[in-house]
Amino acid sequence: MHITSLHRYPIKGCRGHALTTATIDALGFVGDRRLMLVDADDRCLTQREAPVLATIEPQLDGPMLEVRVAGREALHLEIDPRGALRQVEIWGNQVTATDQGDPAAAWFSDVLGRHCRLVQFGIAATRLLDPKYTPRDDAETAFTDGYPIHGVLQESLDDLNARLASPVPMGRFRPNIVLRGAPAWSEDAWRTLTFGPLSMDSVKPCARCVVTTTDQATGGRDAQQEPLRTLATFRTIPGLGAMFGVNLVPRSGGEIQVGDEVVSRES
Repeated sequence: MHITSLHRYPIKGCRGHALTTATIDALGFVGDRRLMLVDADDRCLTQREAPVLATIEPQLDGPMLEVRVAGREALHLEIDPRGALRQVEIWGNQVTATDQGDPAAAWFSDVLGRHCRLVQFGIAATRLLDPKYTPRDDAETAFTDGYPIHGVLQESLDDLNARLASPVPMGRFRPNIVLRGAPAWSEDAWRTLTFGPLSMDSVKPCARCVVTTTDQATGGRDAQQEPLRTLATFRTIPGLGAMFGVNLVPRSGGEIQVGDEVVSRES
């Protein structure tokens, strides 16, 4: 197999952008979902309840953040790792985050039409993985749904699209790593992926939700609930839901690039 594309999402739920090279640390792609919006109760906001997030386009350049959305002046902000501490909630986990200030909160609140604040997964933050699936007791993630890196196989999307009346782009699944060169759905058997000197554990299939039915350009929902409806007819694990892609946990830091060869070890 080889890497066909790499993607980073600086703010959880917002639009991502492609990378040629991704730098990886213990939390996943550096700069990936290290920022998040929280509501008035300090709970995470995602496209599940706020699909408009798909239209918000952040770009990171070191500590500098630029955020654009159609029809509004862009937000320019230097990320403050020493901002006021806030206890925020993400999927039942309490995380110590750093608030990014009132101007950012006002900008995002105006765009979303609801009170929210921008927070960073800061140096005081810890979020361990689900102990049922972690390869190590100290493995952790930032503001992802649950695991540091999301990998997908192009052949699996091709098979899914062959079953749909209207094919969907890979962006519906918001992957970090897109791979090509293996049979559709063979990712189910992966246990490790090796990218040169860097290896990742494949710990769990990725359960999908309503976000897959959201157009990542407009924020609109698919009226037929596709591709989730079709995916659920043949890719469901009882108690977990419809599956697409795999959750990956890096064993060490390093860099990966588009075009890199990838070797899988299967069960």
